[in-house]
Amino acid sequence: MDVVVKGEKGEEKLENVIVDTGATYTFLKRETLEKVGAVKLPTKVEVELGDGKKVLANAYGVVIRFEDREAPTIALTFPGTKVVIGVETLEALGVRVDPVANKLEYVRPKGMAYFY
Repeated sequence: MDVVVKGEKGEEKLENVIVDTGATYTFLKRETLEKVGAVKLPTKVEVELGDGKKVLANAYGVVIRFEDREAPTIALTFPGTKVVIGVETLEALGVRVDPVANKLEYVRPKGMAYFY
């Protein structure tokens, strides 16, 4: 998956990013978050990794663009972070993984969803 990460200072294109349906949040490298001017949230959060190890991660607000869609999302980072797009970002973009076809597909029309 190719995405563009956007922040207050600019944007950066990331190519061949892993999509992990087992990851709640998106994980990005600190350097990318600082380069684009992502908004740092005021606290750290504990994250349990796939191997059971727990780490403290910084959280940032960013905008992710995929093809012709973009949405705000939370990105986490910690030393040694591997870049991964998680399910909350996929949901915000209106995209899901089709495991049979091994591809991404749209689940709603382009635009933000807001139901009350």
